[in-house]
Amino acid sequence: MATTFQSLTVEDFARLFGVSVAEFEPDCRRAVEQADFRHRPLDPVERDETIAEVLRRIESGSLAMAGRGGFDRWEEGWKENLEGFKESRFDPNALVPRYVRPNQPLRLEGHYVQSPNPRFELDVYTVLRLWLFSRYVGDVNHVYEFACGPGYNLHLLASKYPGKVLTGLDWAPSAVELVNLIGEKHGMSIVGRQFDMFRPDHDFRLAPGSLALTCGGLEQLGEDFRPFIDYLIAQSPGRIIHIEPIYELYREEDLLDSLAMRFHRVRKYLLGLLPYLQECENAGRIEIERIHRLRFGSLFHDGWSMIVYRPMKTGGQSH
Repeated sequence: MATTFQSLTVEDFARLFGVSVAEFEPDCRRAVEQADFRHRPLDPVERDETIAEVLRRIESGSLAMAGRGGFDRWEEGWKENLEGFKESRFDPNALVPRYVRPNQPLRLEGHYVQSPNPRFELDVYTVLRLWLFSRYVGDVNHVYEFACGPGYNLHLLASKYPGKVLTGLDWAPSAVELVNLIGEKHGMSIVGRQFDMFRPDHDFRLAPGSLALTCGGLEQLGEDFRPFIDYLIAQSPGRIIHIEPIYELYREEDLLDSLAMRFHRVRKYLLGLLPYLQECENAGRIEIERIHRLRFGSLFHDGWSMIVYRPMKTGGQSH
């Protein structure tokens, strides 16, 4: 019997992002129409096997921990991307983080699904980034991506908006070197700079009206995110966006959510960010514009939920 696939449409993406179809610009629509978004839900046997494997991995004791001790691991990981970028004669495809693994089951709206497209996860992420950039970057002159890693997001952003000034910040020297190399070899206005989010450099000033962005970088801070968040608020850019796995948006009574919560706790991932930002809003330090859970993710968790907020002029000082 032939396998029956569904395919994600522009309407499906609008629902995932919690917006109207009208908000999708032409390049975002083209990305949806040109990619292979066919997928099927796992059958009951496959689903049970996948859940059992996720539990086995979580309980194995082999998962790397987030936190300050991970520096060497990230330096080595981005060094692999740097070497691959050079060996490929500066092919942007070499910028894809190595932790994005093709052909694994993925999480979609509360279910595990499988796709014949090995780039399914990356293609969904590309649609998300194109939509995000079109909504929030158009009228901004300077974008700072913290924990930018191999510059994968910055390259796409510079391709879409060549006139923007982009700064990629990361604690790993190999990532900084790679970001600078992207700017040099692709003629893009991208500059890399070393920055430790565990110990923010308050002398590094963000341009007025700029956008500060994290994409899967805060998760590595665990519960040690407050110094960095306070730094961002004190810098008072025009807007701050976090695309991160947000623990507090999961529902413990949901099986896949409970697995994700367990995964977060075992790896010591980001915990408490949303409540802290809500405290900051109550204190008049920020205005939260958007909190949205994107119900799509990798084998273990939904990694691309969104929090968007603006620092208040009267609340710019850190605690």
